[in-house]
Amino acid sequence: MSLSLFDDLIAAPKPEEVSPEREYRIEVNGQSVRVKILFEQRLNSRVSVSKNGILLRVSKLQDKDEQRKSIDSLLRWAKEKLGDKPELLDSLPQRKYMNGEVLKVGEHEFIISIFYHDANKSTAKIFRNNIVISLARGLNAEAEMNACSYLVAKCLCRYFHPVVTERLHELNNRFFKKKIGNIKMKYATSFWGHCSTNTDIVISVRLMFAPPSVIDYVFIHELAHLVHHDHSPRFWKLVETVMPSYRNAEKHLKEHHHRYYL
Repeated sequence: MSLSLFDDLIAAPKPEEVSPEREYRIEVNGQSVRVKILFEQRLNSRVSVSKNGILLRVSKLQDKDEQRKSIDSLLRWAKEKLGDKPELLDSLPQRKYMNGEVLKVGEHEFIISIFYHDANKSTAKIFRNNIVISLARGLNAEAEMNACSYLVAKCLCRYFHPVVTERLHELNNRFFKKKIGNIKMKYATSFWGHCSTNTDIVISVRLMFAPPSVIDYVFIHELAHLVHHDHSPRFWKLVETVMPSYRNAEKHLKEHHHRYYL
């Protein structure tokens, strides 16, 4: 058994041979995970985990032995993080929109209408139950897909924002009675909801694909953070008091998250 995770990097060179930017692979829970190491002019080393793999930002100011220890420590943290949340590596597909198709978002249905124009800017709007997309003529297939996904996400954020805002305030007034800051929506793939320390709440529009009870769970989860801004036993006790069946909602999100994308 290796004493250092650095040694587990596939084809990893000695620290003195590492270039300013290198990519390797490491095994996590039987899965080969991409590891990217950047050596930067920074005081501290750090790590992040996303669907693209593990990214290490290592201080160039450290000597080689310190760099090796930093890499080992950060890799250990990343492996533990992925052990708890393997879904961090999940990569969502991108939807290909077709003219006339019906996009079902939860209990709502939208007809996709795609037009082309000679202007440089692509736009979209919701008119009744239609999402009308006006694409700049001449885009390649990939650019069209990116534009459609971006524009549909923006439209749905605007559409659902009043509904989300009303429901958050309703649940807050009933169970928590705390001050809420700004309420925002975005197409987030790394979280369903987020509550900042200044009480702003961000909801991913992907959540709108879920059943109402699951949506309520995420709202209750974020509102509970207005009371306990952590995941302590007190926090989970509060969530359970408001929604005794919250574990069912968590299970749903874990099992179906890959189906909710734009």
